[in-house]
Amino acid sequence: MKIRSLMMTAAITASLLATVTAQGADKVTMLVGEWAVEPLKPWVEEFTKSTGIEVDLQGFPFRDLLQTIEVRARAQDKDVDVIFVDAPLVPSYAVRGIIAPMEPYVGDIDAAKLWTPAAINAGTWEGKLWAPPLNNSGQLLFYNRDLLSAAGISEPSSDPAQRITWEELADNAQKIVDRQNGVWGLMFDQVSRYYQLQPLPESLGGGSGVDAKGTSVKGALTNPAWVKAATFYYDTFNTWNISPKGVSPEESSALFGAGKVGYYPGGTWNIARFVNAKVNFGVALQPYFEGGKPVTGTNSWHIGVFNHSDNKEAAAKLVLYLTSSTDVAIAYLEGSGELPAHLEALKYIDETPKYSEFPLIGYSLANYESANTAVTRARTPAYLEFEEIINNSFEDIRNGGDPNTVLEETEVRIDSSMRRYQ
Repeated sequence: MKIRSLMMTAAITASLLATVTAQGADKVTMLVGEWAVEPLKPWVEEFTKSTGIEVDLQGFPFRDLLQTIEVRARAQDKDVDVIFVDAPLVPSYAVRGIIAPMEPYVGDIDAAKLWTPAAINAGTWEGKLWAPPLNNSGQLLFYNRDLLSAAGISEPSSDPAQRITWEELADNAQKIVDRQNGVWGLMFDQVSRYYQLQPLPESLGGGSGVDAKGTSVKGALTNPAWVKAATFYYDTFNTWNISPKGVSPEESSALFGAGKVGYYPGGTWNIARFVNAKVNFGVALQPYFEGGKPVTGTNSWHIGVFNHSDNKEAAAKLVLYLTSSTDVAIAYLEGSGELPAHLEALKYIDETPKYSEFPLIGYSLANYESANTAVTRARTPAYLEFEEIINNSFEDIRNGGDPNTVLEETEVRIDSSMRRYQ
């Protein structure tokens, strides 16, 4: 498939905006995550200034955003024009007619010159580009320097050739645990969530958990690699007792920020959070299983044209303006702390001195991971159903459920929910 690029020079941008103005569109409504409102506001205002098109930027918390999109789509609401799209939901939104394909609007050059391969893959379904990426995500291993030092443990390496293994980390974490003082050895950022835990079976060669067609999980969740990864996860909570039960993803970062966790695999968005918490932390490359390969999570928010909009042309111009501009990508990086998907913005990280110094060096490490170890989440139109069921299954394992039994039951439930897509 040939996807045409959206790489826009200043001249192309000016031409694009002039075209929108000439068409006389006057307003675009955009549904976004509430965290993106402030970073995007200056660029939306610039878009309005250049085109005369007003943008109603409506922000929602994560779960509310997804629910609102579902409700507005079922109602075929023509008052919505542009929406944030969580990367793994691109196939689902495309198949269900929630977003429109971008092909009629994208221009005439190669997208590989604009975004990372993983971002292009995430925004594409069945040979068509549906939702260009606004930003990306990357995973790091955060660690508490004081706790490691007190336990006589060396700090993990940022050298890819010296990357720590999960086995070594688990051994070290047991030396850190201090139940009397509420100190734990390991805490996952998005505990019991597929995004955070997918790299465990992937590191062992187990695959994403979904077949190549995206319509079945039969055998994909019960292969030896998935069972071994799930057993490792079980052991952290139930055998070695190095991780706490009952802590939600929303609470996990506060535990590390309070100095109560030795190792914390998590996203780059935590860098500013831990600086503000004044915890003495370091960053390193994410672990991998001995005998396996390094794998990290990736992808984040994309932007799509709402398929029920009567204003698709102007909506598409806003989508391209926000996702193709190097200036927007860099400003969004520095305003939101989110890793870019834009190649020029990633180059900016590599070439800007502050990103080679602590703590911003974490972005450089994540940049390395996004280019070398990042794996896109399962590609399936049933992702909503898949994610909900598998997240509940991870939580069951966390709370003592037998990994083999839980995964077998999970396969049955997910395959049943996928039947309407087969």
